[in-house]
Amino acid sequence: MIKPSKRSSQLIASPIRKFWPLAVAAKKQGIEVLKLNIGDPDLSLPQEIQKSLRKINLKNLGYAPSAGLIENVDAWRTYYQTFGLNFERENIIPTTGATEGILFSLLTVADPGEEILVFEPLYTNYKALAGLANVILKPITLKLENNFQLPPEGEIIKKISAKTRAIIIINPDNPTGKVWSVKELKTIIKIAKKYNLYIIADETYREIVFTGRPGSILNLAGARERVILLDSVSKRFSIPGMRIGIIASYNKIVMQTILKLAMARLSAPTIGQLLTISALKNSRRYTRKIAAEYRRRSETVQAGLRKIPGVTYNQPAGAFYQVIKLPVAKADDFIRFMLEDFHYQSQTLLVAPMEDFYLTPGLGQQEIRLAYVLESKKLQQAITILKLGLEQYLGQKPK
Repeated sequence: MIKPSKRSSQLIASPIRKFWPLAVAAKKQGIEVLKLNIGDPDLSLPQEIQKSLRKINLKNLGYAPSAGLIENVDAWRTYYQTFGLNFERENIIPTTGATEGILFSLLTVADPGEEILVFEPLYTNYKALAGLANVILKPITLKLENNFQLPPEGEIIKKISAKTRAIIIINPDNPTGKVWSVKELKTIIKIAKKYNLYIIADETYREIVFTGRPGSILNLAGARERVILLDSVSKRFSIPGMRIGIIASYNKIVMQTILKLAMARLSAPTIGQLLTISALKNSRRYTRKIAAEYRRRSETVQAGLRKIPGVTYNQPAGAFYQVIKLPVAKADDFIRFMLEDFHYQSQTLLVAPMEDFYLTPGLGQQEIRLAYVLESKKLQQAITILKLGLEQYLGQKPK
């Protein structure tokens, strides 16, 4: 039998999607599954995009330039000016979602076998894409018990070797909801400067912060030539299916390299670039509303969790995720139990297991992540189901 490559064989199944077949089976039995496993927003599209959709009347849909449609790039430039960042056109290249930007940045900063520092738990696609690029991710563990704060500088430096090429930060963070403080960002910049490292800054959730003003690491001194910025309209405008993001940097050599990669994949979606132009120009009008909505949802979840004995959870400051440590041996088994053996008022719950969000073996086995992708009343019901399901599970399993 002809075998597939080792590279592809070593990829893990998505922890966000691996229980989906069980959810489908539960639905066939008449059970409604409240899906909090995936960051697929339920909010309405911005009015600007809805209007643009209705006006589409194309006779031909050709490739966009590899460097992006000028109108789309300029819309991103206008958007960034509201954060005090002035990009030229050559500093920005549209990508097929932030995912393609992640891959491009890994391929740009590191050769096969070289290393990039990451903070775990981390968005799982970084693991898969690093595997495709043959790049080694070296984890620095952030702990739920202290709200995922950055460890002392010395602990980070210990992980740096002659093969280290970059540090990745996700801010606000998926999966933890952490918002990096200015002090923490300055520490990363200081380390990157001292050891001549790139900083890959994933700011997909930039405006979804619950207190204070949103910003960028590029607003801080010393970041300009080192930062490769990843961004996307998926979460900001509740349109993950649009598949439009960008990769941006003031570093000319980096952007010249990114452009060659962009040429190899031809172009980001033409229609997606066209549809997001108007929304980008008026982004704050929409994003202020969704940030307030996700803050309300977070407060609903926190209130419910306070009523569940034995759970440990953080206090998210942004994005729309919640990490919860359960009093169980393996969260995977509990999730399976909820889908196969438990329901309340003909409903059950699907969340994501956290183990695969870590690189260090053994971490996260008791943790789950839920996404605030249902309105507050349904979230309240979901936490009630979690509480009752946990009580029944613990009642039939050894503690």
